[in-house]
Amino acid sequence: MDYIEKLYRFYLTKKQVDKLTIVRNLVVEKQLSLDAIGESLSKSLYQVKILLTEIDDDLAGISTLEDSFFFLEKRTLHLSDDLNQEQSLYIFVNPKKKYFLESPYYKLLIYLLRKRKTRMVDISEELIFSVSYCYKLLSYLKKMFAVQNVPIKISNSSDSIQLTGEESCIRMYHYLVEVMACNVYTEHPIRSSVEWIAKDYETLRTTKVKHAIVFSIIENAILRGNIVPGVDASTLALYHCLKKENDQQLANLFPIRNQSDVEKELVYYYFWRVLFIPETVRESEKKVIGEKFLMLENNDYVDFASQILEQLSKKYALTKQASSVFIYEVVINTWGYIHLYLDNFLSIGEIDYTNDRLVEVEVIIDRVLNNHRGWIEREPLFIRKLSQIVTSYLPIQKEDQINIGISLLNHPEYIPVIKNTLLKIYNEKVIKFNANLADSDILVSDGVLIHNASQKFAFFGNVHNTRDWDNLNAMIQSAILAKYT
Repeated sequence: MDYIEKLYRFYLTKKQVDKLTIVRNLVVEKQLSLDAIGESLSKSLYQVKILLTEIDDDLAGISTLEDSFFFLEKRTLHLSDDLNQEQSLYIFVNPKKKYFLESPYYKLLIYLLRKRKTRMVDISEELIFSVSYCYKLLSYLKKMFAVQNVPIKISNSSDSIQLTGEESCIRMYHYLVEVMACNVYTEHPIRSSVEWIAKDYETLRTTKVKHAIVFSIIENAILRGNIVPGVDASTLALYHCLKKENDQQLANLFPIRNQSDVEKELVYYYFWRVLFIPETVRESEKKVIGEKFLMLENNDYVDFASQILEQLSKKYALTKQASSVFIYEVVINTWGYIHLYLDNFLSIGEIDYTNDRLVEVEVIIDRVLNNHRGWIEREPLFIRKLSQIVTSYLPIQKEDQINIGISLLNHPEYIPVIKNTLLKIYNEKVIKFNANLADSDILVSDGVLIHNASQKFAFFGNVHNTRDWDNLNAMIQSAILAKYT
């Protein structure tokens, strides 16, 4: 479960979370056993059926679908075959948004994140809650911030309620909450949605929406006098590599005139954008920025990334372009981990998947991190997360190829067809065909083959059968993911 999904459980009722869990799992799995649903949610069969009825009612009010998106057959819940991927996503996203907009915890949280300082009587009037109920909600939010261990606090005196803490963390939390609830923060038109800054995103609506959320949060914070803290020399040097020529146009959009504050806001804006809207940075731009980073001297972030690259280069031959992009990714993600409090919304148990390549990279990062002790909090989490990003850039070694052995009894003449088709899909560096079946990771055949437990077997009866191709592709992809991610 990612940190956004984990976060929303704090602000919805148990029943709403249960319903979203059912919908999400059904969209992913396509079918679910009622017994399995009951076991996972600790519900009886009768209680599960009540939840399904409520889900159907919830969707009836917000869906354009004429029929129910699921049906029951022999104690198994099936996703409708008529749904495409976009409709399936719609089914999960819209109830979630509905539940959040109904949630009193969410309403108060968003109100405080936007207002920062207010009075209890104003909260009561705005949210149409009694004052006593507002105090109850406030108490819950205080407890939730403490449980999540984020540097955000709610303090109240006789005449005011105030949300305070680390500014960059408050903004980060605000962004995650808005995304989590699928509630774009544009109650009023904001400049970022109509001026030059959004023009490049017209064809990418999701990108434009994410940018609108980011910029509206920044604009709202600045208007209320909340400025991000100053930055260190290493961060400032990285910012000068990231910023674009039309920087002044962007600076003019911020509702502040103090140049020192403008620069601090620009630094955080650029890092926030490249981390959470990465599609706005092309691979060619990452290469150029990475090259600029490498030219910096005595920069903590660049030195850290360079030391990791140096260690990995002893085994892996990365191209110059790959090395530059590698430096970019390590620097950006390290900065984000330190300054945007991402570790507060993630636990190592949620990214516990590993393999030999990941373990190897983790050891190297840990070794390099020894030279930077005290720099990173919750090091195991940081090492695990960064190693997953780093590993994806490593070239495949010869010994890491997926070995495939093919033996057909009925149509051996089709063996070249299978080989040539797979080579059009997968790089020769990734898969290799082996005449010695005993040395193969995957065995492909239309008959029974004796093989050991570590080898995967894919039945392939007919080159014209799409189901056989789907099964073989799924098996190869699974093997690739197990080895390389």
